[in-house]
Amino acid sequence: MGESSDYRVAVAVANPEHAPQLTRTAVDLARERDGDVLVFSVLVTERESPFALFTDEVIIREFGGKQQEILDRVVETAQGTVPVHGQLLVSSGIVRALSDAVVEFDCDTLIIGWNERKRPSEIVLGSNADQIVARVPCDVLVEKIGPAEAVESILVPVAEGPHAAFAVDVARAIALANDARIHLLRVVAGGSIQAENLIPNMANRVEPAQVWTEIRTGNVTEIVIEEASEHDITILGSTRRGMLRRQLVGTVPQSVGRRAETTVIITRRAVGIRPRLNRLIRETL
Repeated sequence: MGESSDYRVAVAVANPEHAPQLTRTAVDLARERDGDVLVFSVLVTERESPFALFTDEVIIREFGGKQQEILDRVVETAQGTVPVHGQLLVSSGIVRALSDAVVEFDCDTLIIGWNERKRPSEIVLGSNADQIVARVPCDVLVEKIGPAEAVESILVPVAEGPHAAFAVDVARAIALANDARIHLLRVVAGGSIQAENLIPNMANRVEPAQVWTEIRTGNVTEIVIEEASEHDITILGSTRRGMLRRQLVGTVPQSVGRRAETTVIITRRAVGIRPRLNRLIRETL
């Protein structure tokens, strides 16, 4: 793999059926900023196993054949508009592997998949996904894949919050790559709709993509879920509202992600030290 570009999008793949879609999202983001894509696959080894006697190179060569084959196929399929590379990681845990890798490889954004299923109440997205969203020091996208194979329309529910603008940026990149339209929807929960600059500011942010805007009143979650069925992708920024354990992504994004039957992407902007600075500090000390 060559030198890092100015913008690098990493994508973690595990399920071969979802890997192509997750990688297409990564390519769309990298394409808009002339960046590149790094596809990660993690080979998990138990701490107290015979694997501890071998180097990572030996483990990959002797035991990583199937995962390497899947990784190579994903990378080959995604080549075209931006450089795409693959990296098989060896670690005792998925969260640790990805947290270290985004720093080591100077990644600006990490994309992970989300398979919704019944979980204990204390788990929001999944045991690994929760920790990745909370701990990885870069922007994170969590994508639940729906049935659509093409992207013609994208719904972006607009809300206040530190991650809303990032959701709009992701929508713009995907829309421009697929010649799709963006629907900016502002839902006000009760009361009157007051004049505000939020929707106009977000509309300006998605240009030159095609966009139409709408403001409605009512139950935010129910309206967004209903509207999501009319679009191929729904992209939401994480919110800070809700009970403490729900603050990982917010109650509305979590509910929409669980109940909508189309593709849903939840975005979370990095907080704290970003990977490039983190790596510089580590190399300096």
